[in-house]
Amino acid sequence: MRNEGLDALVCTFAPSVCYVSGYETLASFAPMFLVVGTDREPTLLVDDFEAFNAIVSSWVEDVVTFPWGEDPAAVLVDVLRHRGWAKARLGWEHHQHGGAHQSYLRAAESVGASWSYVHLLVDGIRARKSAAEIAAIRSAGAITPRGFDAARAELRPDAPDTSVAAAAYQALVGAGSERMSIQPIVTAGRNSGIPHTTFGRSRLTPGHPAILEWGACVKRYTAPMIRTGVIGELADPLWDAMYAACLAAVERTIAGMRPGVSTRELGAHASEPLQELPPRVFRDGLRGYSVGLSFEPDWLDVPGLRICPPDVRSERLLATYPTLEPGHVFHVRAVVRDVGRAGVGVSETVAVTADGCEVLTDYPRDPIRLD
Repeated sequence: MRNEGLDALVCTFAPSVCYVSGYETLASFAPMFLVVGTDREPTLLVDDFEAFNAIVSSWVEDVVTFPWGEDPAAVLVDVLRHRGWAKARLGWEHHQHGGAHQSYLRAAESVGASWSYVHLLVDGIRARKSAAEIAAIRSAGAITPRGFDAARAELRPDAPDTSVAAAAYQALVGAGSERMSIQPIVTAGRNSGIPHTTFGRSRLTPGHPAILEWGACVKRYTAPMIRTGVIGELADPLWDAMYAACLAAVERTIAGMRPGVSTRELGAHASEPLQELPPRVFRDGLRGYSVGLSFEPDWLDVPGLRICPPDVRSERLLATYPTLEPGHVFHVRAVVRDVGRAGVGVSETVAVTADGCEVLTDYPRDPIRLD
């Protein structure tokens, strides 16, 4: 904050508020403001319905509440004025979500000598995980594979995809996972060939793949994995080639992960096996994205931290996260789709260490088959 010339910073993004203050709630979409000064204790603003969550989860003592449904921007302006920030240089941790941007506009009009967007400030710190954070992700990574053992038992001809999802969910929560940032994803048959589909009472068909994706959560830290399930052998040779390319892309990424490596050069190199697939196969260049502390509905941690070729990120983000650093943690993944027919994928959660990397999840990468 001092390097940015700020007297105080206002955080509104739930993962960042939790990271700095410990505060968390199931209603991560509810208005929340954390005012952090360079020379005093922080102030946390939440509605009165959430006040008890502040007591049980946060170490912040200066907690200001406002009636549920009241205009949060008016309360924020009032607090900034009464806490001595009327003429301060203020930063706003900007993420486009909910009504936070409207609150920023109101505050910028009413209080402070100057305001600036500094959404990369907290992200840049969160990007490098501490040993304690990595330990939490490692614990989650020990739970995530339990879901694949449970899912295997449900891979039966004509079984509903919901039964696979239910088995995975029960196994993960039964093994100690908290509520997950993303529900278990099970997308089977032709639905697996369409991005961002999941279970919806589709039936499993022998020879047709099912993409299985989930991440257990420990202390709000997530370790996602993807595996591909199939009853028998894959029905189309193309789908075998697709899976082989995904596996090669993931293993290339992991083999190249170490401090100082260019995120874009590694992304381009690891994506090469996918480029050899026929043009009809849909794929992307995103070989890894940051994971760690997360709330529903996403387990993405630091949005700009990615392993990918230049065309997948803006120049600004390429300049912000040009190389891998110790403490970076990624969901290293490759998913491709024969559009509308079938999709396959594989992934691991991987941490960059001082001299290489550590895979924090562990389960065989071959397709999960029920013969």
